Amino acid sequence: MVVLDPSGLVSRLPVGVVTVDTAGRVTFANPRLTELVGVDSAVGYHLDVLLGLPGAFAAIAEKAAEASTTPIELSCRLAFGREVMMSATGRVQDDGSVLAVLADDTAHHSSRRLHDEQTQALRLLAEFPEKNPGPVGRVSRDGTVVMANAAARTFLGEQEIRGRSWVDLCPGMTWDLWERILDSGERITHEADRGGVCILFSHVVADAGDLVFVYGADVTARREDERLLAQQAAQLAEVARFPEMNPGPVLRMGPDARVLMANAAARRVFGEHLIGKSWLDLCPGADTALWQEVEAAEDVRFHEARIGERSFVLAHRWDPRTQLMFVFGADVTAQKVAERALRQSERMATLGTLAAGIAHELNNPAAATGRAADQLATAFATLEEAHLLLDQAGLSPDARALLHDLQQRAQDQAGRPSELSTMERSDREADFEDWLDDHDVADAWSLAPGLVAQDLTVADLDTLEKTLGPGHLAAALTWSTAAHRVHTLANEIGQGSGRISEIVQAMKSYSYLGQAPVQAVDVHEALDSTLVILRNKLKTGVDVRREYEPNLPAIAAYGSELNQVWTNLLDNAADAMGGHGTIVIRTRGDGDHVVVEIEDDGPGVPEEIQHQVFDPFFTTKEPGKGTGLGLSTSYSIVTEKHHGSMTLNSRPGFTTFSVRLPIDAPSQEVTDA
Repeated sequence: MVVLDPSGLVSRLPVGVVTVDTAGRVTFANPRLTELVGVDSAVGYHLDVLLGLPGAFAAIAEKAAEASTTPIELSCRLAFGREVMMSATGRVQDDGSVLAVLADDTAHHSSRRLHDEQTQALRLLAEFPEKNPGPVGRVSRDGTVVMANAAARTFLGEQEIRGRSWVDLCPGMTWDLWERILDSGERITHEADRGGVCILFSHVVADAGDLVFVYGADVTARREDERLLAQQAAQLAEVARFPEMNPGPVLRMGPDARVLMANAAARRVFGEHLIGKSWLDLCPGADTALWQEVEAAEDVRFHEARIGERSFVLAHRWDPRTQLMFVFGADVTAQKVAERALRQSERMATLGTLAAGIAHELNNPAAATGRAADQLATAFATLEEAHLLLDQAGLSPDARALLHDLQQRAQDQAGRPSELSTMERSDREADFEDWLDDHDVADAWSLAPGLVAQDLTVADLDTLEKTLGPGHLAAALTWSTAAHRVHTLANEIGQGSGRISEIVQAMKSYSYLGQAPVQAVDVHEALDSTLVILRNKLKTGVDVRREYEPNLPAIAAYGSELNQVWTNLLDNAADAMGGHGTIVIRTRGDGDHVVVEIEDDGPGVPEEIQHQVFDPFFTTKEPGKGTGLGLSTSYSIVTEKHHGSMTLNSRPGFTTFSVRLPIDAPSQEVTDA
């Protein structure tokens, strides 16, 4: 037996330690033993010769076989004729060899102290393999395991491995490798992987050549780091594809403003051959001053450019670390068309047709669109930052696939009304906040509403954390929430622009009666869309209650013009209450008609002027705050265009406008809304 001593414990013992094979030849001796006997190397000597005492080995082996810890006294004649009294104890090992501890009796005055030291040394040597944190074992030349500690048994997943083949037990070990270990005479390493644990085994052949000592070190963490680095390198090509996946122009420029990269959308907009060209020459309105402003800024700078027939908003961001300029573009042509339509509607208002009476209705969707556009810039910047973090994270294909699904879910849920009640939504937000706090995700209170809006669950977050790992969870949730926000704001901009177009169309329809189609109008949907237009005005201090009759039939009507009626009535109700109070919207069927009532709890309309409220230019508002055309226009739409009726019922603290409309319009061609 050779004592494996990676920690140096045996070398530092104050007593001699020796292992002797069954033939009595020394296979190992620590420095203290060689010092005692006065030789440079004791390995290979017969113990009787080494100690100068015939029968010494037999005496020690006999005592060891009895498992006695009582030392025996040996009168030895060492090198150069030196006579020494040795005290010896021994223990028989699994392979039949004897592990012995020898001490010079003359160096001790207390036999009890000598006995204790020898016993302790023997115990430490015997327990060393089991106390070693890594796998330790001894294997015979034929590959049979002679001894293995607990760590080795745990790694190999076996309770007992003595007597079994090391080649069969050790993952990846082959007989060719085993022969090379035996023939080399040097330390040979072999890496074994089992159950996600990677052990680097070192094999050392004993000096006597009859045993191979095996000890292992856990290198799992190091191998995992190497795997992640390799994975990250393999994914760089995928990361590089991101610009091509973006629907808008994406470009990257160096500090000299020359294009280094341009995606397909950018090539379609600015021309095919962009690489090497100056951005200042390619982009209308981009000049040195803009470039310097972006370089000096710490955040994103926006620039509008008209290229051909299309209008674009270009977000510029300078990265001082890489000395690169990144440009992301969005086509805002539709928004510009809506803006031009709004300007045209304002010109129509100056002509005194109808626009003067409903100009304030246009402000609501226009303001909503503008606010959404401003918020979109912030949301896009957050999305970009989180996306860059995820791009740099070296995510696995499974993680990227999960993020793709998350992005699709965010897009699908954007603009979709929530099916949760206020209480359910609040409870779910609280659950998300608790989960995020438990997982050390910052800004849980700001992320939770967005996660609810995406219709995610705590189980989804568990899956996300398991796939991505805790280090990338916050960036993924920020990215997903920002993506949902971007899509939602884009939908709001589209709705606002569409509503502006509808209002403008309503104005044109009133002036040019033959141009507006009659549609099958869902009254509830029309009322709800009008509330959307007015939500910024109604959300503070005004409580809106809907008391809709179920299954109300659709009516044949000029839908855009009826929306103007609802807008006027709701806006007037809010103004009458001073921005604080309750508005009730009721609907009901009445034979071949439907009735819509809009009630408020404002001060009411004085009885003496109630007969004037539908007259053109009559208003109770302060000069400059109303034209007096709102109710007049609404009355005309209901009575003249739809052959319905509109009445007022008011007293102090109560006002109700009732609109009664026919379901059918036989003389008109009806088209689905």
